[in-house]
Amino acid sequence: MTAGLPPEEDPGPPPGNPAGPPPGDRLPGVIGHDAQWRRLDPKMLLVHPVQEAVRFLPAIAAVFVTGRTSERSPLWDLAILGLVVAFGMSRWFTTRYRIWGGQIELRKGLFNRSLLTTPADRIRTVDVTAPLWHRAVGLARVEIGTAGGGMLADRIILDALAAPVAQRLRSELLHRSTAGRVEPVDPLGSVGPVDPADSADSADSADSVDSVEPAGASSPAGRAATSSTAEPELLLAQLDRAWIRYAPLTSSGLVSAAAIWGFSAQFAGDLTSTINDAFGRVAALGAGLAVLVGLIAAAGAVSLLAVTAYVLSFWDYRLTRHPGGTLHVRRGLLTVRATSLDEARVRGVEVGEPLGLRLAGASRLTAMTTGLGRGAADQGSAWLTPPAPRAVVLATALAVVGDRPALTGALHPHGPAARRRRFVRAIVPAVVTAGGVLWADRLVDLPTGLLVAGCLPLLAAPWLAADRYAALGHLLTPAHVVARGGSLGRRRDVLAREGVIGVVVRESFFQRCAGLATLTVTTAAGRQGYRIVDVPCPRAEDLAGLLLPAEVTAAFRA
Repeated sequence: MTAGLPPEEDPGPPPGNPAGPPPGDRLPGVIGHDAQWRRLDPKMLLVHPVQEAVRFLPAIAAVFVTGRTSERSPLWDLAILGLVVAFGMSRWFTTRYRIWGGQIELRKGLFNRSLLTTPADRIRTVDVTAPLWHRAVGLARVEIGTAGGGMLADRIILDALAAPVAQRLRSELLHRSTAGRVEPVDPLGSVGPVDPADSADSADSADSVDSVEPAGASSPAGRAATSSTAEPELLLAQLDRAWIRYAPLTSSGLVSAAAIWGFSAQFAGDLTSTINDAFGRVAALGAGLAVLVGLIAAAGAVSLLAVTAYVLSFWDYRLTRHPGGTLHVRRGLLTVRATSLDEARVRGVEVGEPLGLRLAGASRLTAMTTGLGRGAADQGSAWLTPPAPRAVVLATALAVVGDRPALTGALHPHGPAARRRRFVRAIVPAVVTAGGVLWADRLVDLPTGLLVAGCLPLLAAPWLAADRYAALGHLLTPAHVVARGGSLGRRRDVLAREGVIGVVVRESFFQRCAGLATLTVTTAAGRQGYRIVDVPCPRAEDLAGLLLPAEVTAAFRA
C-alpha cells in the first residue's frame, strides 16, 4: 500500500498496464464502464454528521455547560456544532474509490491526503456491516481485508455504500474466479440466487477483480450456459433460539458487567447514601443470607447482560456457502454484520470449549483465515458459529474442513512427565498462597472469609491439574495438525498442513529437566501461532520433521 500522495496527483493505471484493463474487465453496476473515481453514496451526508456528533458528544456537552455558566453567546455553541457537522460531511467530498487494472484504490483525507492501493488477488475477506443508522437510509459499510495480516493499514473501508452496491461489490471481489452474475439483493437481508460462471472461462478471469460477465456470455450460447447453472447458496447453520440458554455460560456477561460498573462508578458519588442504605438492608438479613442474596443478584444481572449481548450479536445468524467458494456469515440485531470469507484462504478452525459451555455440552467455532489478523476471533470477524450444541458445531466444522478424524479423533497423550508438570504448576502456587495466608493470620487476625479464600485454590488445584492434563494432546492427520489444551478456556485447533509455514521448538529450564518442549506451529492465518505444549522432545522433533520440508528438517536436526 502507498500513502501520502498530494491531492491533485492521479496515479493513473497501475504500472505494466498503462492503458488500463479492457472494457470488459470492470465491474458493471458497481464501478461503471470507465476508470473515473467514484464517490460514496450521497446519503452518507445524513449519517456521518450524526456519527461525528455522537463521537464528540462529551466535548459538545462540556462546551454547552461552560457556555451556560459563563453567559457566553449561544452562537459559539452553534458554531462548534456546525464545525462538527461540516467535518462529518467533508468525508463525502474528500473520499474517492475505484477498481482499475486489477487493483482497488481508495483516496481519502482532507488535510492529509492518502491513497490506499491493494491488488485484487490479495483480498481475503469482505465485511459488510449496517448499524441502525445506516440501515435507516439503506446504506452499508464495506471493509476489505487483504493478505497483510488484518491491521488497519491493510484494510480498505468504504463507509458508506448503498446496500445493493455493497452486495455486488462484495460478491465480485470474492467470487471473481467464477466470473458469474450475482443478483443485486440486500447483503444484509435474505440470500439470493447466484449464477456461477461458465467453468471454461473462469480460469481466464481469475486474476481480474473487475470482470463480472464471463467471456462468451454475450452470445446466446454463453447466456444460456450461465443461466442454466444457477445455484443457490447452501445453508450450513442458522440460529436456533434455544441456543440463547448458553449465553450465561460465556464470559460476555462478566465483560459487560465490568464495563457498566466502570462507567457507572464515575457517577456513583451522588448515589453513595442510596447504595449504603441498600447494603445496610441486605446486611441486616445476616451474613450468610446477605452473601446468598448478593450472589443471586450478581448471577441474575450477569446472566441478563450475557443474554442481551448474545441476542444483539447473533440474532438471525446464518452461515451459508456460496458456489463460488466463499463462506457468508450474517448476524446481528441492531447492527447487522455480513462477513464473507474466501474458502481458499481458510486454513482451519478453532473449536472453543470454555468450562461453562463444556459442562453444558456446547462449544463455539471460529475460522483460521488469512487477512483478518490475530484479534479477529475476539472482534467477531472470524466467528463461524455462536455458542451452540456441540453436535451442531462439529457438523459445521466438518462441513468447513472435511476431516472428521481431525475433529473427533483421539489425541496422542503427552506422557507422565507432562502430567507431573501440570500438577506441579497447579499445586505449588496454591500451597504458597495458602501458606502465606496462614502465616499472615498468625501475625494479624485475618477475617474468616479471607482465610477461606486463601485456602480454596489448594482444594481446587488437583482437579484443575487433572483437567488440564486430560485436555492436553495433539494429532497429525494427512491433511491437518491438531492441538488441544486448556481447562477454563479449552480449545481444539485444527490447522491445515498446507498452511504451515514454520515450526518453533522452545524448551524452558524446567522443561529441559523434564525432557519436554513446546512446539509452536506458525501460519499466516488466525492467531498465526498454535502451540502444542509439553511434548516429549523426541516427539517434538518427529513432528517438526513431518511438518517441514526435508531440507529444513535436516538443518533442524543438525
